[in-house]
Amino acid sequence: MPLSDAERDHIIDVERLKEEIRRTLQPESNQSKWSKFWQHPAILLVLGFICTGIAGSGLTYLWKHRDWKNQQAYLLEQRSFDRKTALIESTFREVATTTAAGEDLLSTYYGENWTEKDVEERWENWKRTSLNWRIQSKVLSARLAGNFSNPDIQSKFQEIANKRKQLGNIFLNIPRRKKNEAIDEGILKEVRRGNELVNQISDLLHECGALMAPEANKP
Repeated sequence: MPLSDAERDHIIDVERLKEEIRRTLQPESNQSKWSKFWQHPAILLVLGFICTGIAGSGLTYLWKHRDWKNQQAYLLEQRSFDRKTALIESTFREVATTTAAGEDLLSTYYGENWTEKDVEERWENWKRTSLNWRIQSKVLSARLAGNFSNPDIQSKFQEIANKRKQLGNIFLNIPRRKKNEAIDEGILKEVRRGNELVNQISDLLHECGALMAPEANKP
């Protein structure tokens, strides 16, 4: 038997009442509300922009930091190269200066055309460069030890210093050459030994430079 309109309205009212009671007794959880909030397309779009920005900033920072470290490493290597190159130049200059002064003085014991002024000037130059060498040789020795790891470099420079000391001792023991003075064989022997020492110092200097060059160019 079909339901009357009054009965259908009554059933609908009852179902509505049941739904209201169900909602009252079982309210929608906060988690469900938040879940729906975060799933909203607009929210997802905003989050995507934020995450992309953070990731991009992080990658940019890492790239810049790595580039900075590479630049610092390059500058450190360049400073090391410049420092070692300058030290090699200083070593050659100081050794060459003192041996050249010695050669000039030794040459006055050969020939007869030297004036008293010539001899005096070369003795004064020897004295001046000898004083400078006593200071610079100690400075160079310390700098070589501090900048080059190869112990043979320090040993080779010490050989140079020892030969240079022997050369200085020769000039302490031989008299000054006077104009038109005959040189006896004993003095000439010392002069020849002095020239040999100059040549030996020159050879040692080149050997020392050959040891320093590879280390100066090492990355």
